[in-house]
Amino acid sequence: MHIVAHRGAEDLHLENTLAAFHAAAPADAFELDVHATSDNELIVIHDRTAARVAAIDSPHRDTPIARLTSAQVKEITLNDGSAVPTFEEVLTSTTLPIQVEIKSAGAVPAAAALVQRYPDQLERLLFISFVDAALVEIVDRLPDARVGILREESLSDLRVIDYIPARNVAAILPSWKGLNVATIADLKARGIKVGCWTIRDEYAFGIAQQAGVDYATVSNPTRFPAPSPAGELRW
Repeated sequence: MHIVAHRGAEDLHLENTLAAFHAAAPADAFELDVHATSDNELIVIHDRTAARVAAIDSPHRDTPIARLTSAQVKEITLNDGSAVPTFEEVLTSTTLPIQVEIKSAGAVPAAAALVQRYPDQLERLLFISFVDAALVEIVDRLPDARVGILREESLSDLRVIDYIPARNVAAILPSWKGLNVATIADLKARGIKVGCWTIRDEYAFGIAQQAGVDYATVSNPTRFPAPSPAGELRW
């Protein structure tokens, strides 16, 4: 199975920072989270505000990203002293494949606009989300985009597949706690890969290996190395 570094190498560096992404190897890919600013810049951060990861005296730490301009976001100082990266900065300074988690449907226009400026980068991106409407819209805006459907533990509701062309549906991504061998076999028979998130200990890693997933998202890619399938990862 392929290894995906969760929010970069989040156990080694502050999550969703350039340092974390640059340390993602030996993973085959890394995952990040995006929100859009009020002026339609795609920003890499997990929460709707920077409060959890920003320095205590940082400006704008409690203001929703959607209310801030991109210039105001750049005034935020994170706990490690760095700035909140834009997705463009990550895209142009890294080479590994990326899982791009769209945190809200409002980020879709900014994501599509950015990829349209860098069309050669689309192949390395897998857009993932718990928000089904966001996945439908990203494919509407980027007809060649590949998407992954995020779920918690249950895979009982996958109706969104009916609204996305089969060629665009790359993966189903449940929590490792929701892995089911029979369901995985059924999805793979339909040409859909299966990943899981987020592996933080050896027990969970073993479950993922036994289940036969295609991708395992891990908190520390140096702690959970695994022989990757031959060839480069392609979503």
